[in-house]
Amino acid sequence: MLYITESQAKSAITLKSSLSLFRHAYLQCNSNTLSPGPRMVHSLDALGNKGQWLTATYPAEGTFGTKFSSIFPQNVKKGLPVTISTISLYSGETGELLATVEANALTAMKTAGSAAIATDLLSRKDSTILAIIGSGLQAFDQVLAIREVRDIKTVIVYNRSAEGAKTFANRLTAVEGFDVDVKLAESADAAVAEADIVCTCTTSSRPVFKGTSLRPGTHINAIGSYAPDMQEIDEDTVVRAARIVTEHVDGLWAAAGDILEPFNRGVIDKSKVEGSVGDVLAGTVAGRETADEITLYESVGSAALDLAIAVEVFRLVSMSGKNGAKI
Repeated sequence: MLYITESQAKSAITLKSSLSLFRHAYLQCNSNTLSPGPRMVHSLDALGNKGQWLTATYPAEGTFGTKFSSIFPQNVKKGLPVTISTISLYSGETGELLATVEANALTAMKTAGSAAIATDLLSRKDSTILAIIGSGLQAFDQVLAIREVRDIKTVIVYNRSAEGAKTFANRLTAVEGFDVDVKLAESADAAVAEADIVCTCTTSSRPVFKGTSLRPGTHINAIGSYAPDMQEIDEDTVVRAARIVTEHVDGLWAAAGDILEPFNRGVIDKSKVEGSVGDVLAGTVAGRETADEITLYESVGSAALDLAIAVEVFRLVSMSGKNGAKI
């Protein structure tokens, strides 16, 4: 059994190269050669700390796996990641544990890569202004991934902590070749009002901007909500969206508070969610159809994509001769 560290995982694969892997993984999900399984989110205490378990099977690769994530919102005050993730990879033949992979970086890469694919399918081709709400690890990779599919000229950042937003902006501008104007917004609504593409990257349980602030033609990637009691975007945003897609439709209806809240109030029905990113890639669901429509990619996490990238990292690390620690 191999133990693959964060640094090994990060050096094994790039964000750019992961996009083709995720596109392929989505199409495999559509052909049932890669399948997400059940998820469980468990509240750990009264402080809002949670544990999340995701599962998936990968018959095409002879493997299955789980990802565990701990979500501790107060970690930000301790200089630690809010979300800490580990992927366990097993043999589909014997059930033996093949590898344990530290997966903070891979999770951010997966989330950003999936959002970039959705952005490529759903945003206007002439989109140049990106608004980022939140400034953590996920937000950073979102910016880099979306630049792979759209010619972003301006990034507008909003974070509840002005200092956090400034640090995030400085980190972006320090990236080699990052020739993009980075601006700080005074509010989330101000950021959204200027944007062609909006990414919400928070762990908020309440909407972070007003849907009425969105311009016609905006595409939204809502990646922060992962539980029924979390609502990162408001009802107006969901109602205004002409098209909503997700990683896996069943997973959305089990976990996406953004969608479940208006659904439970009878404001929308299940037809509001068109299908998955894989469905759009396969051509069974339409992508953007008009310049003025608002589109929404609602992300709740995909263990299938987690497993796909873990299998690839396991393969690359094993081939490199720089194996993780054997346990």
